[in-house]
Amino acid sequence: MASSNRNDLSSLYSAITKDKGKPLDYWEVAALLEIYGIRDIDAKNEYGFENVFDMAKYMQRYIDTKTYPVKSLVKWEELPSFGIRVVKNYIRGLAFAMPMFVQIFFTLSIGYAIWSGMDMDRTKATFIAIGTFLALIVTGASAQAIGRKGLFYLKQQEVILASNVTKTLVNVGFILVIVIGVILMLFNFFFEVLPPYYFFILIMFYFLLSFLFLNVAVYYMFEEYTKILYFFLFGMVLVYITHSILKIKLPEAQFIALVILDIILSFFAYRKVTNLKKQNVISEGEGTPRASILFYSLIPFYTYGLLYFIFLVADRIVAWSTNVAAKPYFIWFDVPYELGLDWALLALVLLMGLTEISIHEFMYRINDLVIQYKHQDYKKFNEAIYSFFKKFNLIYLIFSIVIILITYFAIFITYKITDLPYIENFFHGYTPFVFWMGSISYAFMVNGLMNVLFIFSFSRQNYSVFSILIATLVNVIVGMISSRMFGLEFAVIGLLVGSVLFWWLSFKHSVNMLKKLEFYYYSSF
Repeated sequence: MASSNRNDLSSLYSAITKDKGKPLDYWEVAALLEIYGIRDIDAKNEYGFENVFDMAKYMQRYIDTKTYPVKSLVKWEELPSFGIRVVKNYIRGLAFAMPMFVQIFFTLSIGYAIWSGMDMDRTKATFIAIGTFLALIVTGASAQAIGRKGLFYLKQQEVILASNVTKTLVNVGFILVIVIGVILMLFNFFFEVLPPYYFFILIMFYFLLSFLFLNVAVYYMFEEYTKILYFFLFGMVLVYITHSILKIKLPEAQFIALVILDIILSFFAYRKVTNLKKQNVISEGEGTPRASILFYSLIPFYTYGLLYFIFLVADRIVAWSTNVAAKPYFIWFDVPYELGLDWALLALVLLMGLTEISIHEFMYRINDLVIQYKHQDYKKFNEAIYSFFKKFNLIYLIFSIVIILITYFAIFITYKITDLPYIENFFHGYTPFVFWMGSISYAFMVNGLMNVLFIFSFSRQNYSVFSILIATLVNVIVGMISSRMFGLEFAVIGLLVGSVLFWWLSFKHSVNMLKKLEFYYYSSF
């Protein structure tokens, strides 16, 4: 039997090289045999060779008799065309930001949304905003950790680990929200900083939105952005029914809607994570990483998530706290400033679609070119990717200018053909100034986010954390100085300078990585 097997091993050779490139020599053939499961004892007993290496020497005669697929990490023939791919990824990126769009669109069109209301008195609006900001900041860190670790295990098809780790991180997020909420309640109980009713508004929005954002983070992990949009639209319908049909006042109507939405979303999110364990899993254990190791590995993502959401809301807090002596509370909601930034956020939503395009196209090209270039040609590989990086940044610059102009003219045309009061107010006071500065800021910020995604993809989290940390500090410092010297609307200058700095630092780190991409590519795994 051994002699017969030794005479013709072409079928075995075809099996071990299936979907592989052409082996360089018998050493690679030996490696393929071992990967296939052939041991020295198998080579001797079944095929009549002394060991796997003798067997590989014999089989290298087949190397030039076979045809091989071209080595490639990217199967271009299975991908849509470039145009279709770009459109799909842009829509995917838009879907990621659609919940923000729903909130802004309904606020500016009918005057209220899930957690906002243009006709509310300024005291209520102030504490709703504070509760919202606290929810974003406290849950932002957990959302980043859930998205990073849960998605990592999903991509590795380690579904049990994905389920266990996600539950752990979500539970930690809930505990953190509750602990901070209890501290706030005790603080206000003993020191009576805020009147009970207004503190109740603040704490209710803090808890309800925190639970909402944590559950939504689970769907972001699964990259099911369309379902998130449906949940937010459903929440908007609930607010409309309770407020416009049942005539319940705001914010009580929003409390009712958020409670219902949180219960429904919690049920579906929990079921979705739990159902992962029901999938067919082969040779996957039930264990989860030790808590200390898990959270240590996630510290950069917790830090980045916390700083990112502080960065997003910092200019508002700075603006609303200007001239405290003339205001009833230390922060006081400013409608013209908020309107300007809300309209600027529409430009941000449209620009967010480019983040999906950028990361997908970069990864396609990097994984494609890394096969084409030999190791001694690493400089050409780096230059090819750097060239693509520069072209994409130029396209983004042009696109961002177009988007900002389209947003402005859309507002202007709507103002001319409708009589919506919230659009008419856009052209009063310093709202246009805040819009232009905010839009430019968000354009730089989104470009910085693209750089950060690139940096994250090569496991260099500290660069991203450093960029957002410095940008946040500058945002606050410049905003404080400019708003106190020239007026509250100039707090947006802090956002602008911080966004430009965030882009520049992340851009500089990206360029440095691209110049040594061969090192960062292989050291990231």
